[in-house]
Amino acid sequence: MKLQKPELINILVEELLKLEKLSADFDSESQYMVTEIARIISHIFHNTETSKSLLSQLKLTHLPIYCSAELYNYKSLVNYLGLLKLEHNVQLGWNYYPKLNQEELRFVSQENWWLNKKVIIDSLEASYTRSKIIKSVANADGTLDRMDTSGWKINGKLDVKINPIPATVNQIAFELLASFKNINLSKESKLHYKI
Repeated sequence: MKLQKPELINILVEELLKLEKLSADFDSESQYMVTEIARIISHIFHNTETSKSLLSQLKLTHLPIYCSAELYNYKSLVNYLGLLKLEHNVQLGWNYYPKLNQEELRFVSQENWWLNKKVIIDSLEASYTRSKIIKSVANADGTLDRMDTSGWKINGKLDVKINPIPATVNQIAFELLASFKNINLSKESKLHYKI
């Protein structure tokens, strides 16, 4: 059933509100929470052969999206985790955290943000875009759930590594929420609607 513009806008607003709540309560140890965040982002952005994303249906793909990814230095001897910071906590040890910094945001096109920009290049030189990460986590295919190619050894042990995926998913949500914070969706939507 084809939905009208006001209904689609209501769905997008509800998804953004759910995303905001999940992000505010974010717990990197909760696989359910990480998966749910990824499902919402996928619903907003991901197009398939059989279904269009909310942004495509509303003709909002012209809107730029905030990007917080650091520039990739190909000469770096360590892997690239462009959306994260590595910090040490006395109780928890070393871990990855989303940056959650408004000052680091700059606009890019949706295509660059979703499909092109690599945000992880791991220690095996495999690269991941936001789209690849979000689709994998949202579909719960297990590909990235236990990602152990972060490139950091903890306490010199080879078999203990830090999974950057939960914090990356949260940072992607942060970028998305910041991008749509003050947008008049009805005005920006190029979807024609007759009253």
